[in-house]
Amino acid sequence: MGVNNKQRRASKQRKRARQRAGRSGPAPGWERGANPDWQEVAAYGSVELRVTNTVRRLGKVKYDEVELLQRTETLLRSIQPQPRELAELVLADVLERVARSVLDGGWGQADLEQLVRRHADERHLTTLADVLGSARLRLDTLERFASGLEVAALLATAPLLDPESLPYWCGTDAGGADAHPKLAQVRALLAKAESTNYDEEAEALTAKAQELITRYALGRLVESGASRASRGDLRVRRLWLDAPYVRAKAALVHKVADANRCRSASAEKLGFSLLVGSPADLDAVELLVTSLLVQADRAMVRHGRRLGPGGRSRTRSFRQSFLVAYAVRIGERLQAATADVVTEHDSDRLLPVLRDHQEKVSEAFDAVVPHTVGRATSVTDGEGWAAGLAAADLALLDVNGKLSRERHAG
Repeated sequence: MGVNNKQRRASKQRKRARQRAGRSGPAPGWERGANPDWQEVAAYGSVELRVTNTVRRLGKVKYDEVELLQRTETLLRSIQPQPRELAELVLADVLERVARSVLDGGWGQADLEQLVRRHADERHLTTLADVLGSARLRLDTLERFASGLEVAALLATAPLLDPESLPYWCGTDAGGADAHPKLAQVRALLAKAESTNYDEEAEALTAKAQELITRYALGRLVESGASRASRGDLRVRRLWLDAPYVRAKAALVHKVADANRCRSASAEKLGFSLLVGSPADLDAVELLVTSLLVQADRAMVRHGRRLGPGGRSRTRSFRQSFLVAYAVRIGERLQAATADVVTEHDSDRLLPVLRDHQEKVSEAFDAVVPHTVGRATSVTDGEGWAAGLAAADLALLDVNGKLSRERHAG
């Protein structure tokens, strides 16, 4: 921050401090010497450096609530003899800047709430809401100040979408749209598939759900092909994944997204996959992934805990390998299912429209998240791999509702 900007900000903060304190004079220890403006700049810069260093540290190391309060006490002692009010004003500015950055970078309030809920105590949601403008931000107690530091650290870890491309390509999307006319039927079928204890019934129900999704999506593409839907019709959505095995679950998201005309990238440490596609396709991916993960969890539980030589637990490696194999086989079957439906349509009309749509999605994805890095997920348990393949065969059929195990044998 330049000196002139710091002077203007310090002058504004001094006025705010006076108003908050109800005093007619400056805060004690803030203005000293012949050049009060310079003293303000120096004081503000010193406190800002200590606050931002603490925020960076909190973003790198996970502290429990007791440790967070201890860190906060240490920070507030370190700024003396500067007044506590100055620290509050500096932190409010830091929160304002980082919140504006993440909002401009393609994050909505619902996703920020997920970020805080999954990586911090839920009491910090109140601070987040205040930062986003629902109420006056208060940092006047140790607990509130600590909460402000924690929220600032979490927001600073949020990966940003390319701000130059986002307004032209996509709009962020929180999900749950009701425009998809088949969603109610699909949701009901998948709910039955998740609740039944009979694999064959779950098989048929999931198959019917996928059939409805695919037929509707391809029919919609053909109908809209003549109008040449623009890139602005695409959306960005975050699909949050529960620990553990986030990387393996993200692999399943990638396979389902790819088969349903979407692109995905994962932020494993934060626990979500980023999706780019049309709203209806994103709805379909979210529904399918949610249902498939429920079915995968149920199948893993049936296998119970796994022990290796010497009685050492290998449950984690078994389940990681299970989910990776599950994702691979689901991807194969979804691609085959999509191919089957494509052959039933008028290929002369469908294929050019489908290619055009996929090109637009890929272009938008590359523009919004240009720095993705491929990463493999390790498989260390052969039994888990075989069990995952078998579970995937039972979890999802092709769109005609027929088993096609022969196609995937071996």
